[in-house]
Amino acid sequence: MAWQPATDAMERVLARMPARPLGERSGPIEGVMIKTLRVLADSRGFFVEQLKRGDTDDAGRPFIPEQPFAQMSRSLAYARGGNPPELIKAFHWHQRQWDYWDFVQGSVRVVLVDLREGSPSEGRVQVVIAGDRVPKVIAIPPLVAHGYQVLGLTDAVLTYYVTQPYDPLDPDEGRISWQDPRIGFDWSVENI
Repeated sequence: MAWQPATDAMERVLARMPARPLGERSGPIEGVMIKTLRVLADSRGFFVEQLKRGDTDDAGRPFIPEQPFAQMSRSLAYARGGNPPELIKAFHWHQRQWDYWDFVQGSVRVVLVDLREGSPSEGRVQVVIAGDRVPKVIAIPPLVAHGYQVLGLTDAVLTYYVTQPYDPLDPDEGRISWQDPRIGFDWSVENI
């Protein structure tokens, strides 16, 4: 699989990040939206509406993209019950595509990094806990690097929708190491 290199603008954002401690760079990222899902349960099981036309996020903003969804996929990440790097699937980014993530099994820590030069939240890092017990759909805009870490002892299953179909001849995806020192995110977890 071919990955795109980071753009010069993204490299400039990454280069500026270490000048500010992570604590000062943590918080909501402009354009990232979270929709907490409502679980309707009874003695037979439960029902959850993931996405529908007219949905809003937790802040009341329209949640469905202007571009229609182009692809739906599913991914499984194995739980290992500790802190090995195998638990971490990060970071990747897209130039054109929005991602809509819904973890339908397990528990994860999603880490987002704003690599958009000039964004009001440029260089900011946002953390979201999600999973089957904390059901949320996370909308991730282009040029916001994203990844996740499985928490606990249950495998994590991610169902996600994207606004661009995957094209192996023109991949809209790039990667940054989960341990990139410019981002400086501490992935260690206690008490799992």
